[in-house]
Amino acid sequence: MEKFFKRAISNVTAHGDTDIFPFPFENHVFFDKPDETISLLRDIHTRFDSWMANSPPSYDGALAPVNYTGFRWANQIDPLWNLYFLALVLSIADDIELQRIPIANQTVFSYRYSWNENTATIFDQNLNWRLFMERSLEQASKHNNVIICDISEFYPRLSHHRLENALAHLNLKSDIPKRIREILSVFSNTNSFGIPVGGPASRILSELALNQIDQLLALEDIQFCRYSDDFHIFADSMEDGFTKLLTLTEKLQHTQGLQLQKSKTRIMSSAEFISTSPIREDHDGTSDQKEKSPSRPDAARRLMRFSIRFDPYSPTREEDYEDLKKEIKKFDIIGLLQSELAKSRIHIALAKKVVSAVRFLEDKQRDQAVISLIENAELLYPIFPSILLVIRRVFEELSDDTKALTIERLLKMLNSGSHVLRVELILAYAIRVLAQQPSSGVQNALVKLYNSPQRSSFLRRDIILAMTRLGAWHWISDRRTTFRSMSPSERRAFIVASYSLKDEGKHWRQHISDELTPFERLVKDWAASKASKQNWMMPL
Repeated sequence: MEKFFKRAISNVTAHGDTDIFPFPFENHVFFDKPDETISLLRDIHTRFDSWMANSPPSYDGALAPVNYTGFRWANQIDPLWNLYFLALVLSIADDIELQRIPIANQTVFSYRYSWNENTATIFDQNLNWRLFMERSLEQASKHNNVIICDISEFYPRLSHHRLENALAHLNLKSDIPKRIREILSVFSNTNSFGIPVGGPASRILSELALNQIDQLLALEDIQFCRYSDDFHIFADSMEDGFTKLLTLTEKLQHTQGLQLQKSKTRIMSSAEFISTSPIREDHDGTSDQKEKSPSRPDAARRLMRFSIRFDPYSPTREEDYEDLKKEIKKFDIIGLLQSELAKSRIHIALAKKVVSAVRFLEDKQRDQAVISLIENAELLYPIFPSILLVIRRVFEELSDDTKALTIERLLKMLNSGSHVLRVELILAYAIRVLAQQPSSGVQNALVKLYNSPQRSSFLRRDIILAMTRLGAWHWISDRRTTFRSMSPSERRAFIVASYSLKDEGKHWRQHISDELTPFERLVKDWAASKASKQNWMMPL
C-alpha cells in the first residue's frame, strides 16, 4: 500500500481533495510532512478496526448550488481519512479500469484511470467532456436522432450493495472492498446508499458501478456515448430512439435502482443536437473575418472550446502562464462578462469559463472584472463559489481600492443577510477572501458567525484560521477553554492557532499534549516548524 499512500498524498496536495469545498489547511501538512503522513496511513491500514472504533472518519456536509434554485448535498471527508480512502481505491483502480469498455471503442469518456507520476493526476487528461461532445457530434452526423439524458441524483442514490457486487466481480485477493464498504457506511450514516460527491475516489467507484450499464448497452448493440451520468444515445428514427430509451431506463432501474431525470430527457433530431452543441464550429464567414471581429455568440463558443488549464507545478509554469495570458487576450473577456451580466439569468457554463479567465487579464481589466463580479453577486449566485475562489487567488494583485471595495461588498452582504451568503459553502469561500484584509469590521463579522450555534464545523474551523491570520490573538486566547468541546477539524485549527499566543500557547499545549490524537500531534509538529519561521502566515 505504500505506493498508493504516496500517490494519494501527491494527488491531494497538488490538486485538492474535492472540486466543491475549499481545500482544508491539512493539505499543507501532508505536503510538508509526507513521511509522517505515510506513517499515520500505515498505522490506519495495520490497525483498521481500532481506528474505525476510536477515531472513525468524520465529515462535513453542505448544500452546493447547481442553479438559481437547485442544490446538491456534498460532503468533505476528514483529510486524513480522505487520503486513506483514496489510497484504497487507487490500489484497485487498475483492476477497475480493466473491467471497463476499452478506450479504443470511443464510448465511455469519463474518469479513465491513468496515473501520471509527473503531474500526480489520476485520470487520462486526453479523455474529457470535450472529447465526449466531439464524438457525440460525429455519431449524430451518422444517425437521424439523438437521445440525451442523465441519471437523477446519481451519487446520493448509488447503492452500496450493487457497488459491493461490482467490487466482488474484480476477484481481488484482499479485504480492500470490505474496508471501502465500511468507510462508505460511515459517510452515509449507515444508509446502504450514497457516496461522497466531488472526489476522485468516488468517481472511480461510480464508474465501476455504471460499467454494468455500459456493458449491457453494448451487448444490445446500442450506439451511445457516456460521460459520468450523462448519456447520448444514437438512433435511426424516433421509434428506434424511444425503444433504446426504454432499454436504458429499464437497465438502470433493474440493475442499479436508479432513474433518469425526467426534465432533462429528450429525443431530438440530429440536426437540432448538432446546431445546439456548445462546442460546434461556426462555419459562417471566413476564418480571417471571425478572428478579426467575431460575433458575441461565436466568441462565446470559441471560449467554451478553449482550454484554460494552467499547472502551477510545471517546470515551465512561467512560460506557460505568459502563453496563456496571450491566448486569453484574443477573447473579449470583459465584453463577454458584460454580456452575461445583461441577462436576467446567466449561462452557467459560459459564465464559469469567463470567470476562470479573469485571473489571466492585465491589471486594469482584472480590477474592472472583479468589481463587476462582486457588484452582481445576486445574478451570479449559482457560480459565486468560483468567483470567490478567483478573487482569493488574485487578491494580492488587485489595487488597494478594489481590495477595499471587495471587502466592503462582502461585509454588506453578510451583515444584511443576503441569500447569497446564506449558503454555507459560499460563505466558506467568502471567509477566505475576508481573511486577506485586516479590519475590525471583518473580525466582528467573523465572531458573530462563529457564535451562531447552527454553523457547520468546517466554517468554524476556517473562522479560527481567519482570526489567527488577522492577528486576533485576544479572541484565540478566549477560546482555549472550549477546546475539548470542539469538533475534530476545529481542534486541529485551534492547535495551529495556539502558536499565535506565544508563551500562553506553549503552556496550553504542554497541558493538553496527552489528550491529542496521532493526527493532532502531526498537525502540532507541523505548526511548530512553521511558526518558528519569521513572517510565516497562516495558509487560508
